[in-house]
Amino acid sequence: MGLSTKNVFAVACFVVAILVTACTQKEADRGVGTEVIDIPASLHEDNSGEKKAQITFDYTERNTGKIVQGDVVDYVFPFTNTGDAPLIISSVVGSCGCTIPKNYPKGKILPGEGGELEVSFDSDNKWGEQVVTINVTTNALPSLTQLIIRTNIIAPDNMNTNK
Repeated sequence: MGLSTKNVFAVACFVVAILVTACTQKEADRGVGTEVIDIPASLHEDNSGEKKAQITFDYTERNTGKIVQGDVVDYVFPFTNTGDAPLIISSVVGSCGCTIPKNYPKGKILPGEGGELEVSFDSDNKWGEQVVTINVTTNALPSLTQLIIRTNIIAPDNMNTNK
């Protein structure tokens, strides 16, 4: 008794559907659901004993030294979730229009995992010493982490000075 083309097609569709569902379920594990969103209202230490996410940056400040006015400089701030619950970055905001967060993980970052926060700084129409900040809001304690970029921007007409 042989299989008809319709039966073979139906079995093949069933197998493909199972494979697609299995692959999508893996992706869904990284999705952000309301069960893990807990943005602490306090910026202080939590002693409740509950599992919490903890974001630890390799460094929180970058100093470029001198750059030429008009340069656009990209920075990467690597981090790790050193807590014992999934970490969620809810927002990344620069202190001015010259500092643009370009890329960061949008889903859950499991304990022990890490990622990178990419930021671009545009020195156009700026001069002298500049300090800009990037505010990172997460479900960790403290909920706000501030990253800092320090630079000294040399205007083209002051290129020969030793400032």
